[in-house]
This record gives sequence, structure tokens and C-alpha cells, in this order.
Amino acid sequence: MRKKLVFSIVFLCLLGISHSNLLAEFHFQADFISRYIWRGFDLNPYKKPVFQPSMEYEFGNSGLSLNLWMSFSFANKELNETNFILAYTRKLSEQFSLKAGLIHYGWYFVPNFRFEDNTSHEVFASAGMPEIVLQPAITIFYDFTNGDGFYVLLETGYSFEPVKSFKTSFSASLGYNGGQWLAEGTDPGFSDLNIGISLAYAWNELRIIPFANYTFVLLDAIGKENHFWFGISLIYELEK
Repeated sequence: MRKKLVFSIVFLCLLGISHSNLLAEFHFQADFISRYIWRGFDLNPYKKPVFQPSMEYEFGNSGLSLNLWMSFSFANKELNETNFILAYTRKLSEQFSLKAGLIHYGWYFVPNFRFEDNTSHEVFASAGMPEIVLQPAITIFYDFTNGDGFYVLLETGYSFEPVKSFKTSFSASLGYNGGQWLAEGTDPGFSDLNIGISLAYAWNELRIIPFANYTFVLLDAIGKENHFWFGISLIYELEK
């Protein structure tokens, strides 16, 4: 059943690309962040900053994209996570879009690496309305290997442009953990509430985005303290 689900997602992605303009577009992003907070979990417990670069390849108007994402910790000065994301996005109307995909998580540089123990795989599906005022969206993630469980993310946001080339954005999200990466016997529940603010400056193909976030941890199994974290994103888009 799990294999059929993965193959179905890949098939839909390839079906979308077969009827489209294959003009490629690259997105390069470099994030410098004070903490690595993920779904309420503190994944860099020494409270050191991280560097998280990524590269995304979009196959023109097909809706298909492939993303390579990495996390480098300044705590141990090592590359400690490498992820691959295959996704398909379809815009159903001017206001409504759907997205689905597959995520491969890899912790390749741990001692005595074993593929079955140090990787995990997740499928996800998302629906959103990014063009309306509060930009509501819902995403469901399901990890079918080591994380074994689901996670639901509800998101909203508001953006405006106070002056030309500057965009201010406010965001909020609420996560529900249905057993993903939790100890056996732990009850599921709302896990994290996040609020954030960012200021984006566009200069030709480059965007510079400083941001700040605060995460309220709602589930004891995830952590005992809340987190304030901030950083800056550099995004460069190149069309081929």
C-alpha cells in the first residue's frame, strides 16, 4: 500500500510534465538561522545557528519541481541533514491551488550510517488559497518509514507592500502531531503554534528576507520550552 502511494505520486508528476512547456527555472536559496526549529522540535539542541542552503529545479509550466535541501550545524560544524523533495503543484483557479509530493530525509553523516535506520520518507498533500487576504492553507504529511505518523499544518498570513520593492509579511501556523517522531504510547495532539514576521526586499532576481519567529510548544513529548528564532534568507531565481 505504501509503495503504491509513492508510485502514484511519481506517476502524477510525470503525467503533468508530459503536457507542458519544459522551460526550466532554478531557485537558489541560502538561509542563515539562529536555531533549527522543526514542527516544534529543537533539532539543534546546543542552540547554535545553522546554515541551510537549497536548490529547486522547476520544469517550466508542468508544475513539477525537484528540491535539494541541506542543513549545516555550527554546533558540530557538520552537514547533518540532506533532503530531496519531489513535488507537483496544480493551480485549479486564480485563487485555489493544490500540491502533493514525496520527501526523502537523510542523515548521511551520522556514525555507522545505515540507510534503513538513518533515512525516512514522507508523502504530503496541500491545499491553499495564496491570493486571498489571509492566505489560508492546510498540509497533511505522512511519514511511512522511521517517523511513522502524520502531521497536519494549518497556516495563514497577510502581506502588504508599504513602499516599492519592500514587502512585509505576517504569518501564523498551528501544527497537530498524530504520532510522528513521538515515543510509543504518547498521545497525539496540537504540537506547535508559530507566529512570524518578515521583510522582503527585491533587487532584480535577488530577494533578501530577514525574518523572526516565535514557536509555542504545546505538547510535552516534543519539548518543555518555547523558542524564539530569527534569520535571513537570500533567494535567487534563474530562468533558463
